Amino acid sequence: MYTKELKVLDKGYVRYIDHMGTDQRIVEAARVSYKSPSKGEEADKKLLLYLWKNKHTSPFEMCKITFNIKMPIFVMRQFIRHRMQNVNEVSARYTELPDEFYIPDNFRVQDKKNKQASYEYIDDVINIEHKRRLTLCCEQCYQEYKAMLSKGIAKEMARFVLPVNIYTEIYSTWDLRNLLHFFSLRDDPHAQWEHQQYGKAMKIIVEDLFPWTMEAYKSFKFTLEASVTHD
Repeated sequence: MYTKELKVLDKGYVRYIDHMGTDQRIVEAARVSYKSPSKGEEADKKLLLYLWKNKHTSPFEMCKITFNIKMPIFVMRQFIRHRMQNVNEVSARYTELPDEFYIPDNFRVQDKKNKQASYEYIDDVINIEHKRRLTLCCEQCYQEYKAMLSKGIAKEMARFVLPVNIYTEIYSTWDLRNLLHFFSLRDDPHAQWEHQQYGKAMKIIVEDLFPWTMEAYKSFKFTLEASVTHD
């Protein structure tokens, strides 16, 4: 039995919707090049590991997986930069967004040497104060949003007042090759912590569905291409 849903952050989640193919499909796609029949499970797994280790990655594109993901908009903006996926998002033009905002447990401070990095703030007093201020800000923004809607302002304009830590929801479909590339970038410690959590949850679901592939990924880690930054 594979994982169906994992909670992420305070109000988010990653849900499995469906998938196409198996580890065996990857091997079958590779063997068709030589019209070579399967030589048994052990040989098939060995071939899959060989394919990944040597960057023969096109057979991994034969498998797909679809997720339903709920995430803050600022994470979504990073997520969508991974262009090799199919995405559909809830529309705030047509749908009233719920009163759901991401409030972190701990604030981080900017790394002075690395623009992409941050680290956890250790002053509890300041941390509690900023959580309170952020919560108050979100409450006030949402009250203004509701007030604008009550006056007949179009949803597509009332949303202007909402901050980027409000939650949105998407359907996202990947082929396995590009999903592994996504993992390789979001496993990087310089990736934003919140985005890393979504990558970890997605990876747990993929491990249940494609165990040989994830074994290969963990054994031979590399970045397939460098077209997406770690923002």
